[in-house]
Amino acid sequence: MNDSVPSIAPCLTESKFRIALIGIGHRGYNTHFLNVLDSRSESIVAVCDIHPSSLDAFQAKHPSVPAYTNVLDLLKDHQLDFAIVAIPHKYHLSVISQLAAANVPVLKEKPAASSLVEFAALRSLNVRVGVAYQKRFEPRYIQFQKLLPLIGDISSFRATLTMNIEDLESTWRAADAVGVTEDLGSHMIDLVVWLFGPPSSVSAHQAQGVRRFQSYGGEDVSNILMQWGGQKPFIGHVHLSRVAHKAEESIVVTGRSGTLLLDGKNVSLLNSDGTEAFSMVDKAAKRTVVRSMLRHFGDYACGHVPDFTSSLENLADSVATLDKIYRLVKNAPPVERSPHSTQVASLEGEHFVWPLISPEVVDSVVEQMHTSLSIYNRSGIYETFENRWREMHGLKHALVCSSGTTAIHSMFEALQLMPGDEVLVPVYTFFATATPLLQFGAIPIFCDSLPDGNMDPEEVIRRATSRTKAVIVTHMWGLPCDMPAIVKNASKLGIKVLEDCSHAHGAKVAGRLVGTWGDAAAWSLQAKKNITGGQAGVLATNSDDIYARAVTHGHFNKRAKQEVPENHPMRKFWLTGLGLNLRAHPLAIAMANHQLDCMPGWMSYRDQYADLLLKRLSVIPFLRMPEVKAGDRHAWYAFVMQFDAVKAPQGLTRDTFVNALEKRGLKEVDIPKSTGLLHDLPIFTHSHEAIPRFGNKPWHAPQTGFPVAQEFFDAAIKLPVWATENDRPIVEFYADTFVDVARAFMGKGIENSSWSSGKRESTMLMSAKL
Repeated sequence: MNDSVPSIAPCLTESKFRIALIGIGHRGYNTHFLNVLDSRSESIVAVCDIHPSSLDAFQAKHPSVPAYTNVLDLLKDHQLDFAIVAIPHKYHLSVISQLAAANVPVLKEKPAASSLVEFAALRSLNVRVGVAYQKRFEPRYIQFQKLLPLIGDISSFRATLTMNIEDLESTWRAADAVGVTEDLGSHMIDLVVWLFGPPSSVSAHQAQGVRRFQSYGGEDVSNILMQWGGQKPFIGHVHLSRVAHKAEESIVVTGRSGTLLLDGKNVSLLNSDGTEAFSMVDKAAKRTVVRSMLRHFGDYACGHVPDFTSSLENLADSVATLDKIYRLVKNAPPVERSPHSTQVASLEGEHFVWPLISPEVVDSVVEQMHTSLSIYNRSGIYETFENRWREMHGLKHALVCSSGTTAIHSMFEALQLMPGDEVLVPVYTFFATATPLLQFGAIPIFCDSLPDGNMDPEEVIRRATSRTKAVIVTHMWGLPCDMPAIVKNASKLGIKVLEDCSHAHGAKVAGRLVGTWGDAAAWSLQAKKNITGGQAGVLATNSDDIYARAVTHGHFNKRAKQEVPENHPMRKFWLTGLGLNLRAHPLAIAMANHQLDCMPGWMSYRDQYADLLLKRLSVIPFLRMPEVKAGDRHAWYAFVMQFDAVKAPQGLTRDTFVNALEKRGLKEVDIPKSTGLLHDLPIFTHSHEAIPRFGNKPWHAPQTGFPVAQEFFDAAIKLPVWATENDRPIVEFYADTFVDVARAFMGKGIENSSWSSGKRESTMLMSAKL
């Protein structure tokens, strides 16, 4: 995390701070706008909101204040000292990033962040950002903090913040299932950490559904227990409720030398014998508090003062504590780092973290280490994983291998290929789909693609010859091939169908899993694959013959004797197999087996984030999005879009666009070049030199004629697809930046929609300048 203080925005005026208000809903209008009216120190010079009805109502009351539907136009017309962002929290990062691009500091409404990832993203911005935690500016809490040392070492405290919200389903809290911890707790937990520092441990309990005849989400009551360690340990209890019989705001702190109480507007200091030593009543009006906060932030933003009470730099402990509590209340796993914890992606670190090494993964691998490091037959973790794999796919056999390439090699071995035999192969794929063929002296016959990058089924008919033994397809980047058409055409020729599913774990065609359409299928479990063991693979088939031959290809002795039938031609070789050891490592399979438990959740998030990218990036006219047919399911190993040079602004190339994205910090945007067309790679054009045992002349004439695959390769831009809840801010950051950069190249040519649509392509979200 970047702990340095962001750059200081130059102050534009010495008279009044010039402020833009983004969002004129209840909080923006009532808390900020009305309380700034007629102020001598700050002035809201313009407002922005995407709801026309809100703007009409606002301008009817305040015709002299310019109002905008997008931030870009506002920034073009006004120079600002800072902006206040008071819109729904899920849009904060996007809008603040755009204001930061224009070098405008931001005071945002609470919470500081919904996750540690989002907090890191905010802290990485180049402007000063503060959070409107108004209670830190109320005289009673300022006085309370000053009095704390007078009661001596603290032994315990009790903090209460309650309300009685009768109609929960009609408030903004219901729309996003916001619970009391995130709502009221954001204020009180921040105050607790501000007063006492971060706790060493927390636990939380909740009650929900109190308004049983209403429809809403989130907890209604939350009890949070905290403990502080060190040389002078103490405990604390925070009680939060939005369904209490009355509103209450209080803190009672017991110390060795007395008690400090805050009850509503009153602050009292009691001696250890209970006598009152000090008391005050806070009579400050809300307007005074808000203006004080804004004035302090303006001074901070312009560099007049070195610090701001609720700057991001001062809220790190509060955010970390709140994140722990949110997760406890939601029964979600913690994300704090430990020697065995899952890494968390952040905009300042790795943007895409994979594989995810959770404590459960570590436990499964360690347990396997103490069970067996070498398995000679079909037992233990091999048997467990293979059973789950074949049951998941409805296939008769599954065999773990040392890699996905090995699994493909074993499929070719099972076909008993001979020198000169041909196998139809997609020209656009990773080379390992085809290279194992060369070990048999067989010839890969390359096939052109459909516009989606996958093999054209008609190529099966066009390129097959009397020597063709099989076709192997690759479900590129997780997008399933047109398997019904491929199987239909292969059956006309009487050739085998093999599937390379290395990118496509869990993908479906017409509602049916990939890997179940052909005679055999192979999956990679390499480190970057959706299901991984670090380095491993798996083969699956319904064919007894293919399975037996695959077993003897890479296994021997106990497993071959156990698995190859007595009457199979390869049975006599059970002791030695074919002399190769291609077994998977048990530790890799233990890891992959645990990941099968996580697969449904990861796939769900991949689907959500891919859908977000599809919707948000589809507004860019020169990008073509990947298309998934009805009834199919993309595995989203990667999100690969196409750069359309015809629709791009004059002079804009794919490389220029990607370079601009990289300059905006998108480290994961990629032009995939290592995975490309195979037909002119030396390993295929000069196979006789690399593998001379099949002769010293070229095995076949040069292969050409792949215009569709070439076009796909030349236009491809790739993103990873994230797979956890914590990744949402990064996905949104990438989507926003794509649109921002595209908008800078296109001007205003990108269509927009509103926040309320849920698609987030709003004018406000796409209005930043590079």
